[in-house]
Amino acid sequence: MKSSVGKGAFILIVSGFVCKFFGALFRLPLTNIIGIEGIGVFQMIMSLYSLMLVLVTGGVTNSLSKLVSSARARGEKFKVSGYLFISATIALAVSVVIALFFALFSKSIASFQGISDGYVSYLLFLILIPFGALIGVFRGIIQGYENMTPTAISQILEQIIKFGLGLFFAVLFSKGGSVQGVFGAFLGITISEVVAFIYLLFVMLGKMKVSPKRDASLTREFLRVVTPLTFGGAVLPLTHAVDSLIIVSLLSVAGFSAEKATALFGLQTGVVGAIFNFPLIISLSVGIALLPKVSFLSGNNMFEEEREVIKKSFSVMWFLLLPLVFGIMSIAFKLYPLIYPNSIKGYLSVAVELSYLAGISIILTAIMQFVLSLLQAKGYFLFSFLITLAGGIVKVIFVIAFARIPSLNIFAIPLSNIALALIVCIGGLIRLGKSFKVDYFDILVPLFSSIIMFISIKIFTAEVNLSNVVLIILSVMIGGIIYFALNFPIVKKLWYDFVQKR
Repeated sequence: MKSSVGKGAFILIVSGFVCKFFGALFRLPLTNIIGIEGIGVFQMIMSLYSLMLVLVTGGVTNSLSKLVSSARARGEKFKVSGYLFISATIALAVSVVIALFFALFSKSIASFQGISDGYVSYLLFLILIPFGALIGVFRGIIQGYENMTPTAISQILEQIIKFGLGLFFAVLFSKGGSVQGVFGAFLGITISEVVAFIYLLFVMLGKMKVSPKRDASLTREFLRVVTPLTFGGAVLPLTHAVDSLIIVSLLSVAGFSAEKATALFGLQTGVVGAIFNFPLIISLSVGIALLPKVSFLSGNNMFEEEREVIKKSFSVMWFLLLPLVFGIMSIAFKLYPLIYPNSIKGYLSVAVELSYLAGISIILTAIMQFVLSLLQAKGYFLFSFLITLAGGIVKVIFVIAFARIPSLNIFAIPLSNIALALIVCIGGLIRLGKSFKVDYFDILVPLFSSIIMFISIKIFTAEVNLSNVVLIILSVMIGGIIYFALNFPIVKKLWYDFVQKR
């Protein structure tokens, strides 16, 4: 059991790194292809797509994985066919209704967002959402057989095809304007979903035989498990979707034109956000690996071992996360012009200022992800949903209240993200109580070391006159030396734990 969990977690962590890498890599050239305003349009549409995908698949995959695994353990394999039929029917029905809604009201939705010409991309939802729903169903069934490899392969296939065809079509269609370039990018994403679906379909056909036997109670059982997980997972994408729907009108109140407001939204979510999402790979990977381990220990009342695993996992995440975040903040002024040579013009100072708030937001978000993983591992599903919902409500209120203030404008979004993460972290830590205990030494030393590293790099880049590429390379080397030298006791301890386990 332990080995299968460890193997599955490792596979998903590796695929997560690959997918995040290609996902971030996709947005960098895309921003240069369609421009800062174009990436704003892309992010507005993508936020609604992500929300719809969560609504049709958010709780389905994990629920099916758990239900199928339990059925196999009880020798009730006939139920697997029932779960497949029920979940596919419900997911497909819901997804088709949602897709038709977006197709019929695409012009109204795009106009409400302030991107009237962007409605053509919503027409692709007719393919994107139903295929995405079935992909979620297939992944859940296959994971119920404790096989994580097809999920990982399908995710990597999606990202590679999205990267290649998405950029190709973006270049091809952008000749007609940035909005057409956005359509091209979504066309590439659509093809990637179809390919992933076909791959998983072949895996499914080879994995199981569909039984004609049905049990009426399976529908109730499936809905009972999937409902809270779906609503809980939808909270965060919903707040991002709300941002995309209201930000243009709110910034208009603050005195910005629709074009300028769209560009600022693209700057925050597609430029700064794309760079700062990289460190979250660490917290997401640690959370994936931590959840089954803590569930196992908690279920066997091994509370001392549980606390030790939590402490070590958080220390590793914290140690790796901080230098990345502070490092990006310290070289942001040199990094953005290098990555976005065309689209960042006129927005560099705003991007750098956003980076400081984004850094704080990412650190708190990483802690939030860690806390939510622990809450789910210990079975606090309802509490996890409630504090996430509370944080989401506060986030939306923050955006509505502050985005219309001229001096805050787009900065309302990272501020609202900070507020959301703080609420979830505080509530989660109170609920976890003594389960979450970390040594102050392991917290403060990396933090102070990162601050010293940040100051040193800022002084170095301000005083030395070299090309941006050379400055960034030297800054990374200097920052790494400073950070690891100041953290030598922690590095030594982590290395000792690693060698001891080996």
